[in-house]
Amino acid sequence: MKKLISSLIALLLAAGVLASCGTDEIDTSSEALPSSAESTPVSESSEPEEVDLYAHLRGIDLGDRTITIYVEDQNSTRYYSQEVMPNENSADLISGAVRERNEIVETLLNCTISEVRTKSDGEMRNAIYAEMMGTSSYDIVMPYMPHAATLSVEGAFYDLTSFKDIIKLENSYWDQRANSDLSIADKLFFTTGDANMLTFDCTHAIVFNKDVVNANSEIEDPYKLLAEDKWTYDALYRNAKLATYESDGEAGITWKDNIGFLINNNYNNTLFIGSGERLTSKDKDDYPYLSIKTDRAPAVIDKIHNIYSDPSSTLVIENITNFSGYNDVWSAATAAFADKRVLFRTLAIVDLVELQAYDNVNYGLLPTPKYNEEQEDYYNIVSCYYATCFAIPVSVDTPEDSAAVIEAMTIASTETLRKSYYEVLLKGRMIKDEEGEFALDIIFNNRVYEPGAIFTWGTLANLIPDIAQSGNFESRYEAAKDSIETAIEATIESFKNLD
Repeated sequence: MKKLISSLIALLLAAGVLASCGTDEIDTSSEALPSSAESTPVSESSEPEEVDLYAHLRGIDLGDRTITIYVEDQNSTRYYSQEVMPNENSADLISGAVRERNEIVETLLNCTISEVRTKSDGEMRNAIYAEMMGTSSYDIVMPYMPHAATLSVEGAFYDLTSFKDIIKLENSYWDQRANSDLSIADKLFFTTGDANMLTFDCTHAIVFNKDVVNANSEIEDPYKLLAEDKWTYDALYRNAKLATYESDGEAGITWKDNIGFLINNNYNNTLFIGSGERLTSKDKDDYPYLSIKTDRAPAVIDKIHNIYSDPSSTLVIENITNFSGYNDVWSAATAAFADKRVLFRTLAIVDLVELQAYDNVNYGLLPTPKYNEEQEDYYNIVSCYYATCFAIPVSVDTPEDSAAVIEAMTIASTETLRKSYYEVLLKGRMIKDEEGEFALDIIFNNRVYEPGAIFTWGTLANLIPDIAQSGNFESRYEAAKDSIETAIEATIESFKNLD
């Protein structure tokens, strides 16, 4: 498969006609994810069979009732819900798609959709806890995933697999990777699909500045590296070193100099997952277990350590100082990138919006690199700290009504919200070239939800950053191992006992 991808992309690049390999539906299957370059042959004489995706919902009538959905807001400038109701802070394109989607759902189920927005961090988690034994104020909740994980262990949500006649989790409008990664003991208390835009926004990626590439003949073309299946840790590292030098007239490399790689602190886990390694894996009974220590993992983490700790290639964004004039260190990082002083910068997809505020930023998009050229696929983590999901509180009196709305919203979002977001907003406005569109498809076709970064299992979420910073795998791993495994076992026992 890897040779097929490489040959096909190289051929298209050479011809100068690399077309987007995206389709209206992104395959997020967790098993043997196909390359974006692969397609299923279709006979010229065959007619696509029309399937009524709403057939199982058409007999449901909610009696003109209002369905209230609790969403995260926090007045955040980056991570706030746009996917339930039209929002004054959203692009007209997105608000229009949300409005169209809601009209479909409301007509189908004879209901009215409304939302309540949080005002502070933790508000939703605390409200759901408070109502667990009483009557719910909300029919559906959309918490951040770490909050959803904690709440699910406490028995706050219905198991979504119990609504098999209503919620068709096996269908493509649900994220199959999320279903697989987020289940425990074959129970799924929260998940995501085509209606959850924040989950798309929180997908990690890398941008590169084409002007920086063009200004230095020694720097390799990142798109060519991607096309030839050579976009790896080593390729990123050696090119980042070529682009790093003192340029502001003051001794020492700072964010005001030319930087090869501006990287977020939490990209440690992203690189580790990108290598094909995992913090946790599942056994045959769908129980998670700690899986950091593999034969390959020490070498992977050693390279991550080298990248992070080398000032001749890398600057950690959170270590930026003296950024007066900018809202935060991330805005300062974007400004440095737009000023043609940064080759590579890590970000979440939502951060592409900030780049649009600068004129003529000539950037390309890349997936998280592979560990080496022998690795078969790219993997891109969804940074779940601000990624939201659907869940139904156990305090809801008519959970079947909630399930029907969740299902209908997710189905209807495929051709409205997700299509507007992915095909029009991202590919039509934010991605600057066809190679970038191809990279976007690679990113979204190979997303990973790492339970070890979502559930509170001891120090697991911070273990890779800790090891990568210290460079000492064995001692840090052994010191944390027992407490992490104990926490995982406690979660498993809790899930076994939940209905």
